[in-house]
Amino acid sequence: MKNSRVGLIPAAGIGSRLGRLPFSKELLPLQTSDSDTAAGAVQCAIENAVNVLVKNDISRQFVILRPGKWDIPAYLVNGSHLQADIAYLLADASPSVPVSLDAAYSFVRTSEVVLVFPDIVFRPVDAIEETIGLRLARDAHVALALVPSTRGDKVDIVSVSDSADVLEIRAKPGKGENGWTWVAAAWDATFTQFLHDFLANGAAGDRGPDHGELQVADVLNAAIRAGLSICAARFPDGDAIDVGTISDLAEVWSRQR
Repeated sequence: MKNSRVGLIPAAGIGSRLGRLPFSKELLPLQTSDSDTAAGAVQCAIENAVNVLVKNDISRQFVILRPGKWDIPAYLVNGSHLQADIAYLLADASPSVPVSLDAAYSFVRTSEVVLVFPDIVFRPVDAIEETIGLRLARDAHVALALVPSTRGDKVDIVSVSDSADVLEIRAKPGKGENGWTWVAAAWDATFTQFLHDFLANGAAGDRGPDHGELQVADVLNAAIRAGLSICAARFPDGDAIDVGTISDLAEVWSRQR
């Protein structure tokens, strides 16, 4: 029997950009204009991510935590009130998002995976469905959902061909850089295995001590060099905000004023 699609939500980070918080940053309150929610209602950042997956018919989800962030499962519980089926995985002292994602390897290695981030609020919400459809139509290993951005100091900038092939991803190339950034991803079992092997074989260490924290972009670039196919669904009217900083969190709230 073919395994169902599964969502991954990495929530093992420390959240240091927001300073010292009395709770996990994934529980930051967001105002919502969701047509299914009362006007002016509030939902937590990670709740928004869960809802995005559910609206794209992905109810089976794994939230990846580090020890100590128990307020997240205390809040979401099993997700049934959100029409989700949530399980929790621990990534003990994870140094990066790719390592956190690999904590789910044994559970998702034969599934189609959809990745969303709990601190990125993006539009359109149905971008995921179109991105999955493109991956399947192209028989690609990975598909990325892209929206425009002028914040190269905060986001990855993606180079993409006219035929929607991803050529390169520059991880936070710097202030003044603009173009397409990716907000979600869908991939197959081949990429899940590639990520696992990339980490297991120590390839991340070849980047050198000055490169900084390993990024998902580093793994995607390595996959491109290895011959895996990565395509992109572009949403020119879309946008994204990283609520992991105070200024951007305020922007999410200002949208509803």
